[in-house]
Amino acid sequence: MENKGFKYKQSYTVIFALNYFSQGLVFTIFTAVIPIYLLTTYGSIDQAALAFMLSIMLIPATIKIFYGLLSDKVTFKKLGRRKPWIISSACFGGIVWIIISFIQTQTINEAISLFTIAGLLIMFGLFISDTALDGFLLDICPKEQLGRNQGVCWGLRAVGIIIGGPIILLFLIFIPIQFIFIMVGIILIVFSFLTLKIEHIDISKEFAIGKNLKLIFKSGENWKMFTFSFFIQTVGGVVYAFLSLYILIQLGLVNPVGATLDTLEDVSLYESQAIITLFISLGIIVGAILGGIISDKTTRKKSLIMSLSLNTVSLVILLLPVPAVLLIIFATLVGVASGWIFSAYSAITAEYSQQYPEMDSTYFAICVSFVNVGTLLGLVITGILFNSVTTFSNDIIIIYGIIFIFMAILQLLSLIPFSSMNKEIFEYKLKKE
Repeated sequence: MENKGFKYKQSYTVIFALNYFSQGLVFTIFTAVIPIYLLTTYGSIDQAALAFMLSIMLIPATIKIFYGLLSDKVTFKKLGRRKPWIISSACFGGIVWIIISFIQTQTINEAISLFTIAGLLIMFGLFISDTALDGFLLDICPKEQLGRNQGVCWGLRAVGIIIGGPIILLFLIFIPIQFIFIMVGIILIVFSFLTLKIEHIDISKEFAIGKNLKLIFKSGENWKMFTFSFFIQTVGGVVYAFLSLYILIQLGLVNPVGATLDTLEDVSLYESQAIITLFISLGIIVGAILGGIISDKTTRKKSLIMSLSLNTVSLVILLLPVPAVLLIIFATLVGVASGWIFSAYSAITAEYSQQYPEMDSTYFAICVSFVNVGTLLGLVITGILFNSVTTFSNDIIIIYGIIFIFMAILQLLSLIPFSSMNKEIFEYKLKKE
């Protein structure tokens, strides 16, 4: 968004990135820390139940359009239309983290129920904040810097994954998980208030929501974008939640019995999970930053195709019988591809969003809602596949091979709508020419 007299400062990117960092913390606690905590504390965990728990937690992500409408339409005189939603929703999530730190559970079913309900509430706050952050960045960031700044933000989100994964897992050897919950709650609250230091651009408050939504949903071009969004991250939830579990199985640190994982005696999973998550997360950082740079320096299309190709190849070679070192390297490549894919996708979506300057956050939120529905579908399918495949085979390569390959194929379907999308919209260099 161009605005006379406004100058975008790099300190703004830092503040945005810190808030995305806190989201990374939340995300990785649910996908990397809590599964290992449950497995270690209660001795076993059903992978299908884990997939369904994560899919329920993602339900708030499927209605991001309503969060976008809130931050686009409802404005406050001194704070603008983004900051109040960022701060209030982050504080809500932070308070829930603090509350659950005082709740004790006795059985695995009680624990899964607690984390499902808490996760639903926390994700509700997180996605409101995330939507407003996306819109805020779109409002004030120059187009020629958008790809790399989004890459930095996604990179810091991956740093949050690193802290939330390896370091928190190592902390759990010495401190109770309840202390981690309190600290994460405080971080969410404190970082959200930093957005008060970002200057906002005043945008017309009066615009017709119904008219703009009709324009958005009546456009065939937009439905290509929405379909593309639906398929682009079907594999995302599987990568974050189950890739490290697969590696733990391959390393002989967890005993798989059908869809259920059992711990082995005298084996601590925290250190191993920390190392695995560290490498995957480093890959995500590299991929997010690399994807932003390549999207800005070359073309959005090339960047996307390269990232999807890398992801597919990496998921397939993970199934090869290779030494532990190579297995970790292949998992790191999956991380690179995952960060790269969403960085490239974000740059494309941002360009489409800016066709509707009054409702850019809403448009971006609609696209991400489709992304999240696709991710949720991927987790549901994963749970169904765990239950289905284990009825005829307990071979871990067959079980995970079917899941990885099926998810990769679903994700590659995104290229069908993408190939027909108008490149003059998402390739900003063509606009300059």
